Amino acid sequence: MISRLDIQLRYADSDQMGVIYHANYFSFYEQGRTKYLKDLGFDYHDVEKSGIIFPIREVSGKFIKSITYGEKIHVLTSVHKLTKVKTTYFHEIFNDAGELKASGYTTVVCVDKESFRVIKMDERMPKIYNAYVEDSQKWESFFMYFTSAL
Repeated sequence: MISRLDIQLRYADSDQMGVIYHANYFSFYEQGRTKYLKDLGFDYHDVEKSGIIFPIREVSGKFIKSITYGEKIHVLTSVHKLTKVKTTYFHEIFNDAGELKASGYTTVVCVDKESFRVIKMDERMPKIYNAYVEDSQKWESFFMYFTSAL
């Protein structure tokens, strides 16, 4: 699945030149991850209440073209890689004209909220883990079919 999130840019997101400040792109990626989970039928707040959090382990971004205040943008988020303890997401930011503005990856680790120890998603949150696995398998099948047709 590719989750889409429309983002309403605020004046506070931009610098004095009207360009969206680069660190805000990572906030957009976070919003995309939360929307992805919601599109699978789960609420991040409920996950946190159950004692599980997902701190960032790694983040990267490629800034292709500046986003300016007043543009309408959306973030596309998908799972790039999944293990039992971490998930890597791929993000792309487009404007309404279809221009790719940025892309990047975020990797989060599944952690017990109290001990801050890494935990296995399939043991502590099997419904969510299985939904991620099922979604990943759908995409793998699609790409295998698509590339074999070429």
